[in-house]
Amino acid sequence: MSRSRVLGGQKERRGASVDMAPLIDMVFILLIFFMVSTSFVRESGVDISRPQSAMAQSVDPGFVPVTIDRAGAVYIGGRHMAPDSIRDVSNTLRETNRTRIVIQADREVPTHLLLKVLDTCRLAGASQVDVAAIKE
Repeated sequence: MSRSRVLGGQKERRGASVDMAPLIDMVFILLIFFMVSTSFVRESGVDISRPQSAMAQSVDPGFVPVTIDRAGAVYIGGRHMAPDSIRDVSNTLRETNRTRIVIQADREVPTHLLLKVLDTCRLAGASQVDVAAIKE
């Protein structure tokens, strides 16, 4: 027999405890995972300064963005393309299953380049081609 029973002492009671360190570690790991895997929404991957227009209207998000930066580089859906590449535009329209294009051109872009890209988009099969602007 144990000494505590013989002497009439009380039994030792061990309480249940929860170790918080693994729980905190797991929460931080999940936090880091969600921060790394979050995708941030941007209109296009190219920074441009849009022209202003009093008649500008908002559009639905179901379009393919074509961006022309200040240097004259043309991007469709974030990928570089030649200004007269009908194949790149038609492939992107087919891949995204969309027919509307919004051209986001910098205010410093020459008009002839903007018109060349607009014609290319129409020849590639886009049903509607718009030019983006900021409302005055």
